[in-house]
Amino acid sequence: MELAYAMNKSAAGAEIKEKSHNAAAGNMTLLDAEPGQTYIIKEINTDDDDMNSFLFRLGCYQGEPITLISKKKKSCIVVIKDGRYNLDKMLSEAIII
Repeated sequence: MELAYAMNKSAAGAEIKEKSHNAAAGNMTLLDAEPGQTYIIKEINTDDDDMNSFLFRLGCYQGEPITLISKKKKSCIVVIKDGRYNLDKMLSEAIII
């Protein structure tokens, strides 16, 4: 039991280090952003063609400004090209700002 706890604790520490490393490298997602701020989309990080197509139809692509209105644990409300959208966690993590 102690071994399992120690393994889980070290895995959690590695996840925290990975998150801080990504933020330090400039890979900030919408979930890391501050509400009320406007950002420029640097990249859409997904391998799913349907997700890429969906985001492109919303006007969400590289170089486009995006404003974060508010965020919850599992979603973000954003403004893209005068449209307000609620993006789930998976879409919010795919947008690199």
